[in-house]
Parts: sequence; structure tokens; C-alpha cells
Amino acid sequence: ARGLAGLYAAAVWGVDGQPPLLKPETVGEFSMLHSTGGDLVRGDQGNYALGFQAKGLRYAFLSANAFGHDGSAGSEAFADPVSGVAFGYTRRRFGFGWSYPEHDRLAAAVHRAATVSS
Repeated sequence: ARGLAGLYAAAVWGVDGQPPLLKPETVGEFSMLHSTGGDLVRGDQGNYALGFQAKGLRYAFLSANAFGHDGSAGSEAFADPVSGVAFGYTRRRFGFGWSYPEHDRLAAAVHRAATVSS
């Protein structure tokens, strides 16, 4: 989970004093909606950016610029360039269902904690 969050943080903002791996224009491309429709694996409606899922459409608390991807075994990772949140979650035990309601609650709680002004 730390690695996934670190990957997204490094890509968008840079970490440990290093510059971001991606240019802002590239982040914009990665977050732009490119296709919608049924997912051939899951069967659900999908909203996809360029190589990523458009996470702002999945989670209402994220900006339209959020991008990331979930994994079939229950992982979730994304970056929201607007709010400054990079999120990574992996399960201790793989789940093979396609619905993980705890993702919604956990991602919302992390976003709230990270963006609430002191």
C-alpha cells in the first residue's frame, strides 16, 4: 500500500526532494476520461482514463482530475492532483469479489483526514 501511494505521489508531486515523474500535461492526459462502457472482465460500467480509471467519477469527494486503478484482488490506489492526496490500499487476504464497499469508506476517511484544515 505504501508503495502504491508512493508511486502516485512521485508521479504527480515528486517525493524526497525529487521532481515529479510526470509533467502536469501528462497528469492531465492520465486523468481525462477517454472511454466509458461495460468492463469485459467485471461486467460493470467502467469509466476509463488513459491507462487508468477516472477516479473522480468513482468517488464524489475526489476532483475530476483524480486517476488510479483498483486491482482484482481488492487493492486500490489513486492520486488526486487537486486535493494533494495519494492513496494506496492492499488487502491482507485477497478477495475475489468485484465489490469492496470498505474502499469507499476508507478512501473517504483518508481524504477527509488529509484535507481538513486545522
